[in-house]
Amino acid sequence: MSYTWRRVKQYRGMYLFLIPAVVTTLLFRYKPMFGLVMAFQDFSIENGYFSSPFVGLKHFTTFLSNPQFYSSLRNTLGLSTLSLIFNFPVPIIFALLLNEIKLIKFKRVTQTVSYLPHFISWIVVSTMVVRLLDVNLGIVNNMIALFGGTRVPFMREPRYFWQVVIVAYIWKEMGWNSIIYLAALSGVDQEMYEAAMIDGANRFKTLLYITIPAIAPTIALLFVLDVGNLINASGSGLFDAVYNLQNPLVAERAYIIEMYAYYEGIIYKRYSYAAAVNLAQSAVSLGLVLGSNGLYKKITGNSVY
Repeated sequence: MSYTWRRVKQYRGMYLFLIPAVVTTLLFRYKPMFGLVMAFQDFSIENGYFSSPFVGLKHFTTFLSNPQFYSSLRNTLGLSTLSLIFNFPVPIIFALLLNEIKLIKFKRVTQTVSYLPHFISWIVVSTMVVRLLDVNLGIVNNMIALFGGTRVPFMREPRYFWQVVIVAYIWKEMGWNSIIYLAALSGVDQEMYEAAMIDGANRFKTLLYITIPAIAPTIALLFVLDVGNLINASGSGLFDAVYNLQNPLVAERAYIIEMYAYYEGIIYKRYSYAAAVNLAQSAVSLGLVLGSNGLYKKITGNSVY
């Protein structure tokens, strides 16, 4: 009996718990990949996968010559870059601040309150944001006017749209995204802090030389994954925010790649064209992940996975 099989038999109870996750992943992640064949066909529902004509790279060359695609690419890169700059570090900072709280009850209440927005639908959140930022009745503009400022049309001017999306996303997901960092912080050896205190290190120095290095591998892994989502708003979670907050007045800044594929595939029923767009998007995302991991490995000598 091989070592691997002995291990499986020894921990068979734990492996049984993996079965639902494995089955779900196979059904909803890998099985649909067969549909990627549409990207190389003139697919029609009547003919199906096996009878639709093969057209090779026709749809890829078509969207690469379409100005609307480049407009959506520019918006996706701009919004994702802002997300990487602001959304990525906020959960880290929040987790570090929570880790410094010594009052256990207060810490737990703060964690719970920060997690709650994650469970609110983006439809509800977008309605709240629109109401709060309404140029005439919104509390934000009422406060601006109260202090003598000029009311700002946040939801009517395209130039404000990205900022609104980023702030709404931070509020909704900051607490939830901090969980993995808090888990990493819980694994830091407390004796290291005690030794540092004996040596005269203050809180800032323990944070700088113990806490941050301890969670650095986790930060690196999530950063590489976020870099992979630079042209994938669905992967970063921004698509739901954009889709629910957008309106015709800000459409020029809300028109990201996912919106482009949605209109082409669902509204105009150009299934093969939309599949080609999404396949190219996924291929570039994979390249970004591999490239950023390779760069990290070259700099540090370690891979993130």
